[in-house]
Parts: sequence; structure tokens; C-alpha cells
Amino acid sequence: MKTKYVFPMVALALMMVSCSEDTDDNAVDNFAQLSASIDEITDQVTAAGDWTITNFVDSGQNETADFNGYSFSFNADGSLVATNGTETINGTWSLTIDDDSDDDSSDDSSDDSMGGTDDDCYTCTVEQLTEVLSACSGWFVEKLERSDMDLESNYSGYTFEFTADGTVSVSSGSEMWSGTWEASGSGNNIQVVLNVEGLSDIPDTWMLHEIELYNGESNVDLRMGDDRLRFRNRCTLGDFNPGGTSSGDIDFNIFFASPADFAELTDDWDIITHSATKIELIDVSGGNGGTDLLTFEKN
Repeated sequence: MKTKYVFPMVALALMMVSCSEDTDDNAVDNFAQLSASIDEITDQVTAAGDWTITNFVDSGQNETADFNGYSFSFNADGSLVATNGTETINGTWSLTIDDDSDDDSSDDSSDDSMGGTDDDCYTCTVEQLTEVLSACSGWFVEKLERSDMDLESNYSGYTFEFTADGTVSVSSGSEMWSGTWEASGSGNNIQVVLNVEGLSDIPDTWMLHEIELYNGESNVDLRMGDDRLRFRNRCTLGDFNPGGTSSGDIDFNIFFASPADFAELTDDWDIITHSATKIELIDVSGGNGGTDLLTFEKN
């Protein structure tokens, strides 16, 4: 279950969020970092000047033309106003932080059934996995369990580099190994075949269980029965989008009650990139796996 810390646009009520004395320092640091990102995005979005929609893809259909001639103003009081000079449409916007503390990413269970955790890879694709693995360098083994034995310590100091064309190279000090990787399937049925000669515990046909993208951390979790292999990286979501910055745990919430074209913009969007002149948003449906895209730009 995810908890959202909501930041009204009039004032970011950080003082209302209390922390117990035993709060994990990393969680506090991450919260502070995301709060700073909230401030930055708010300043960018509410700065003088109007925004226009330059891309809107809804369930695979490009509907950008529905908003031709409209300019959008994101106001500090949380109001969102669209106008084309003769018609004014009122909505709201806000930014929220997703707290995934209830989603146990270190859980060693192997239950990846449709009734399992919220983080299971129901809507994952081979393309997404390829992008995540190849965009980041310096992957390391954060968890390795084979036959009820914890083996990750055997790979301390090892780094893994994946390429989009299916090669993988491993290094540890002056030693190096090379191999291949291949993924096929979709959702919770994506097979990942790893073959690295010389690393006896790694090669196998694994099932992709989760792809987790956080601010400052990426995880790829593989399973095979009760066995588990999790790669981790300090790479952030923004590293997948050169030229922009990203906040993987921040939702950009938009609400329009009507008309129908504008109501389709209503969602808790994830931020791909943000700058003073461009905001790129994405939403992946949990039902059919469709991907919606929304881009605002300022002249």
C-alpha cells in the first residue's frame, strides 16, 4: 500500500509530516531530497508564462490536436486554468510524494502471483527492461539466493554492464568475464536468460519479478522458484532521459472535471523530465499496460 504526502501549492506543509525518533536516516534524507525537488518543480511550473500541450498520447492514440490553441497556467494556489481566448476551463494541480515504505522491496518471498505485492511486474515489457539495464552502468548484486543459501557476499565488488544488443560484461578488480543476456515475453512472464562463463551462480533462465525505479536507486529483481537474484544500481530515473532531470517518486496530479477532452488529462502522472520550459509526464495503466504520455512546453 502506498501513502502519498500531499503538498498544497499555497504552502508546502512540511511541518505537518512528523518523524519518529527511530526513523531511518536514509528515508529522512530521501524525503528531504524529494521535498527540495517539489520546490524546484513548483517554481518551474508556476513561473511567469503560459504552457501549451505539445504531446498527448492516450491509450496509444495521439490526441494532441484536441488542445490546439489552448494555453495553460499552473497557479501557486493549486488552480489550473486553460484558455483559448474565448473559453476558459478550470481545473486543479498538485504534487505528491509516494512513500513506498509499506512495499517491502527486500522481501525474500517468491510469491509473484497475480495476488502478490503491488510491485510485481504485471505491466513490464522487454523494452522497459532493456532500457533500464542498458541506460545505467555499474550494476551490482544486491541479493543472490540459491538453494536457500545467501551468496551475494561472493560477488562483493563485482560490477555488471548490460548493453541493449544483449551482451554483459563483469569485472572485479583486474578480473573480467563476458557473456550474454536475452529477455522475452511480457508482464509477469518475462524470461531473462543470463549466460556468463565462469560465474557459476549467475547463469540461468530467470523470471523478471520487479523493476523498481526510485529517486537515486534502481532495482531489477529476478526469480526462479525459490531462488532470487536482484541487481541494484545508484542510477536515477533522470539518467534515462539525457538533457532533463527526473523525480521518480513524485506524482504530478492533474484534475479536470469537464469537458471530456480535458477530463482525459486527469491522472496522477509520473514525471519523466522537468525543466523551466518543458515538463514530460507518463502514466502506465495497471490494467491493460497501456502507456499515456503528456508534455507541456513553454515558449
